Amino acid sequence: MKKLIYGLTLLGLIFVLSSCKFIKKPTVDKIQDIKVVSISPDKSVVNISIIVNNPNCYKIKLDKLDLELLNKDRGKVGVAFLSKSVVIPKKASINLDFNVQLDTRPVVKMVSGLDQNVQFFITGKGHGKALGMGSSFGFDEPYELDLKEHLQNLMTKFSAGEQNLFKIQRTSVEKVGIGETELHVSFIVLNPYGFTFNFKGFPSEIFINGKMVGRGNLQNQLGFDQDVYSKDGLMIFKLSNLKSIFGAVKGVFSGEVAYTVKGKVMIDAMGMEIIRPYEYKGSIPLNLWELLMN
Repeated sequence: MKKLIYGLTLLGLIFVLSSCKFIKKPTVDKIQDIKVVSISPDKSVVNISIIVNNPNCYKIKLDKLDLELLNKDRGKVGVAFLSKSVVIPKKASINLDFNVQLDTRPVVKMVSGLDQNVQFFITGKGHGKALGMGSSFGFDEPYELDLKEHLQNLMTKFSAGEQNLFKIQRTSVEKVGIGETELHVSFIVLNPYGFTFNFKGFPSEIFINGKMVGRGNLQNQLGFDQDVYSKDGLMIFKLSNLKSIFGAVKGVFSGEVAYTVKGKVMIDAMGMEIIRPYEYKGSIPLNLWELLMN
């Protein structure tokens, strides 16, 4: 009786294997998508979504899938691994997501002036098991990641996580006149991402206690490349004395007068002009306002 059961089981197994042409290798149907999760000065994270297909008429347990991201010269820039085994039903496909950590500066450098897409190759090696047998498989696919919008936003919001990349160094009143006075705002811009760009303008208005009291812009354009971490700059505002004094009178007794600058930063980068709104806050020392009112 035991021999009969064993024989029937063996025949059934042979029938299944022969009807399904033995175990077929899983395949990666396509790279579904790549999304930027985060970009910091040191490390960036992208999410890779792939579709893995099981062509067999029985389920497969996928117990390994290692990914590598290569640049266009086939140099490795990031890796990811399957965190736990997954089961793929028969004749079915599943979607798998991988977070890949990259060094930011090499990725930024890969973006040329003519093409804002980063060209990658995504390679993978995997292993699946079914019916007590295992099968290895691999894939190698090109992919383009559009970084244009991400890099535009990073350049023009002047921040890296919690860090402000546009920092006020000093505010001073210069060239005091009867009808008009100049306000100088010295600042420093940091470039921790290693961008290559030209900070060409910041046309803006200055407000005191909610009242617009003058207009200004950069004194000079500021050029950056991947080796320039920071640069000092100057904004010059033309103030109407009467408006400035009346707008500031509420803050005179506190020892300083707070102001807000609102405008649009204008940057040339990657072969295009980027314009985005930006604002910052500062304060004017009391003794300078005393100079204006004397």
